[in-house]
Amino acid sequence: MKNFNFSEDAIKEAAYYIWKNAGCPANTSLQDWNAAINQLSAAYANNSKKATVKTSSLKTVALKKSSAKTTKTAAKAKSKKSK
Repeated sequence: MKNFNFSEDAIKEAAYYIWKNAGCPANTSLQDWNAAINQLSAAYANNSKKATVKTSSLKTVALKKSSAKTTKTAAKAKSKKSK
């Protein structure tokens, strides 16, 4: 894949959401960083526009997963209280 010059912040943000979507596993920072570069490069190549690729779809997935976990935790706590 062609090497594009993405900002460090763009790569950090994409890597964060890749890590978050994977369930926050330990010791995957290098893999997440490389995956972020690959995803940004693929998105850029597909769009053939500016190198500013939004990670909003990654954010949406991560937020949905986080809120689902929070809802499950709250439901468990409520269930334990009613017993």
